[in-house]
Amino acid sequence: MKSLAFTFLTALFATVFLSFISPGAEKDVVLTCNVNACDKIDSIYLYEFNGISFKKYHAAPTTDWTTYKFKLPASTPRFYYVGLDAANMKPIILGTEDNLTLNGTCTQFQGAQLPDSDLNRDYEVVKNRLNSDKSEFNALLQQMQIADRQGNVDMTNAVILKIADLDKRRLNYLDSLKKVSPYLSKVAAINTYVSYQIHGNADMTELEYFATKYFQFVDWKDADFNYMPWVFEQMKSYTQTLSSVGFPEGVQKDFMDKMLVQIPSNSRTYMLAMGGIINGLQAAKSPLLGNYAQRFLEKYQKTEPASAAQVAQLLKVSGSFVNGGEAPDFTMNDTEGNPVKLSDFRGKVMLIDFWASWCGPCRRENPHVVELYNHFHNKGFDVLGVSLDKSKEPWLKAIKDDGLVWNHVSDLKYWSNEAAQLYGVTSIPHTVLVDKDGKIIARNLRGEQLTAKLREIFSE
Repeated sequence: MKSLAFTFLTALFATVFLSFISPGAEKDVVLTCNVNACDKIDSIYLYEFNGISFKKYHAAPTTDWTTYKFKLPASTPRFYYVGLDAANMKPIILGTEDNLTLNGTCTQFQGAQLPDSDLNRDYEVVKNRLNSDKSEFNALLQQMQIADRQGNVDMTNAVILKIADLDKRRLNYLDSLKKVSPYLSKVAAINTYVSYQIHGNADMTELEYFATKYFQFVDWKDADFNYMPWVFEQMKSYTQTLSSVGFPEGVQKDFMDKMLVQIPSNSRTYMLAMGGIINGLQAAKSPLLGNYAQRFLEKYQKTEPASAAQVAQLLKVSGSFVNGGEAPDFTMNDTEGNPVKLSDFRGKVMLIDFWASWCGPCRRENPHVVELYNHFHNKGFDVLGVSLDKSKEPWLKAIKDDGLVWNHVSDLKYWSNEAAQLYGVTSIPHTVLVDKDGKIIARNLRGEQLTAKLREIFSE
């Protein structure tokens, strides 16, 4: 099992934001957007995020192609996106300030400014401080790793003192925000993690401390978290870390479920958390993805049909992560331009071999695959080569030079190869062994491991 110091995520905070307007509010909030380069764009939009997808909440039309105005009921502070689509929008906190102005350009909403919003300006200050603290913490963990590897006790003690100082500053900052901005203190609370080195004890390992204390400053029953997408972002980060440090899948699931049970299941916070878990498991290519995707469908299929459709599609392909799951089907052209479908090979034990002519390790592995093909083919073993080449000529030459007599397909899209995307392939060589019924036996078997598995399957 890896040390947390080796694996703790170092990504800075992403800016994913959401909002919801409480019904019955008497006061109006007006957001006037002064934007240029809109090229006769009729409307811009406010979006909300539910942990899976963005939905248009409100449209602001225009008559002069430069001024767009939103009018909505006042509420507690809540996050929105304003812009044209999910790829071009600006996060903004609305609800408590009467009249705000956003100045920017339609081609780049992310850079828009809110000069008269104290809350949004304060939020940027808080976010920058939290990012700085997190960067410092990860740098100190790296120094701790070096000191441990070198056995340098003096350096270890010096780093621990720096970590203790950082922990103290983070906790003091959290306390100070509670006094001056209770809402922003909750943003800080969900983004504050203090170290095991100072706050842990002998009753738990560093990894166990992380798994149980990551959200220790969060009150999951607080209604403000219902509309705070930091729930999504931090649950995603938490999930990815659990997946990366070597915990068995059952232990990962136990920790995540214990975290979820603390969140009211009928709250929007719960949906954001589920979205973060699903996203984190997808990024980690975890076999647990199917479990949580199915749970999301069961809970939100009726109330969030668009998001449920996305999760259903994700569930369809998540079998490619799971031994025993159904291998996602695909169709791709062979060397002659004829379509070949994976499911056409049902009844055979199939090796889907992701490779490329330019991949040295793939080419070095090819003689062994040829040997296995020749030995087991008459017993029902076959190979489908999926090339990540981007030019046809070197692909065909490599097939000929290496004597690869089985079926080959490619869309010549390099790393964007659609089958590779479907199977989450991020490096090659990469293999997927599929049984006669189209179920995945194992992934990434090569060399003697692949030989042993085929001998087991064919009773040799």
